[in-house]
Amino acid sequence: MDISIILIALGLLIFFAHIFSAAFAKTRIPSVLLLMIIGLILGPITGLINPDSFGTAGSVFTTITLICILFQSGTTLDLKVLGNSIGPALLAAVLNFIVITGISILLGTYFLHIKLVHSCFLGAALGGTSSAVVIPMVNQLRPSEKAATILNLEAALSDIICLIIAMSLLESFGTGDVNPGEIALDILFTMFVSYTIGGLAGFAWIVVLKKWLANLRNSMFTTFALAFIVYGLTNLIGMNGGMAILTFGLAVANFHSSPLARKSMAERASSMALNDNDRNFYSEIVFILQTYFFVYIGISIRFNNWLHILIGAVFTALMFGTRYLTMSLMGKKGMTKRDRRLLRVLGPKGLVAAVLASLPLQWAQATHQPARMLEICQSIQNVAYAVVLFSIITCSVIIILTERKGDNEEQPQDAEGPQAPEGPQEPDTLTEPEMEEVKAAAETYETPETVVTSEVPSSQDSSDFIPE
Repeated sequence: MDISIILIALGLLIFFAHIFSAAFAKTRIPSVLLLMIIGLILGPITGLINPDSFGTAGSVFTTITLICILFQSGTTLDLKVLGNSIGPALLAAVLNFIVITGISILLGTYFLHIKLVHSCFLGAALGGTSSAVVIPMVNQLRPSEKAATILNLEAALSDIICLIIAMSLLESFGTGDVNPGEIALDILFTMFVSYTIGGLAGFAWIVVLKKWLANLRNSMFTTFALAFIVYGLTNLIGMNGGMAILTFGLAVANFHSSPLARKSMAERASSMALNDNDRNFYSEIVFILQTYFFVYIGISIRFNNWLHILIGAVFTALMFGTRYLTMSLMGKKGMTKRDRRLLRVLGPKGLVAAVLASLPLQWAQATHQPARMLEICQSIQNVAYAVVLFSIITCSVIIILTERKGDNEEQPQDAEGPQAPEGPQEPDTLTEPEMEEVKAAAETYETPETVVTSEVPSSQDSSDFIPE
């Protein structure tokens, strides 16, 4: 394809992304869905672009996008809100993971005819919500700060749970042995180390940046560069880079309000905060990257087996039905009716699910597994890809319908005009002639002749001016 056409297409995508975002207020159609539809048209529908043509650049691009989205999400979190939301977010992540794994075991056993360990892997791959999909939707829908924090944290926490459990189960594909206790310890240890790395790196960097490198140009790019380094180093030691980046962004944004800043540099603590220019820059970078990311996801979706697509559709329906029940346990304190509705809806799958679902097939091909194992791994990938697509479409459609319904609920119920009041009228419902009499009485009371009198009417006497 000609390079000029590629550049025109890239520019048009940014323009369309801005138009889609601006139109969201009226149409309630998330730009995520529209961008994925463009990808579907370019990829599996017309075949103009093949995902294999991207090579390793595709995986690098998705990783860079995920880093930027998680970092920018961390910079928008507030420590006080985080303390109130970490419990519900962890509960939501664990409950939904368990329920989705149960659905996977049911469908895998009776419809895909695969073993328990393979069904559990499919559930682990699909057990979380996608940070790369949820965070942009949250930014567009703008729920309350508590609801937004729960959704963002649920996505980040579920990513680490899915990654650790899925990778542990993948090691058991050949033997079929699973050790739940070892998996649980791995999760706790990875979360602790990843949180610590991200938090320490964020605190240390903001001190260096604001205290010794205050005059450094292009420091916003330097912060992004450090985020890539933190992500890579955390992954190299076997921990979760995504969780470290989320914590890194949180530490950078909230250092000024931490006890460390208040004690050691109380008079300069306020100057340690990120300014509006920093936040706007991060937001613009994420907007550009996520535009191309969702088109790439649409291009990467593959349809090879209609039975697997049907199972993916059933999986998605059960997943959203059970999420409605689990998210209803989050309580109502500090959240509106719309917040609770969004908590029940925003559970789409995305990058992590697609990547994890492709690992068994890669393993089977690399280790020259027999035909039956290749078939099992292919079915896991096909079903997971279908769930990724259907979950994003279902989430978007439900948002369109519920948001429009919510807008209608906010309209006045008495569209045909105010109803006549029942019972005796209060003094503030005077007729027009009575109002004229009140005005005339007030003018008489305020004339110089009446003011000369020595008696000033009391509050009780003033009631004489109001006709009965």
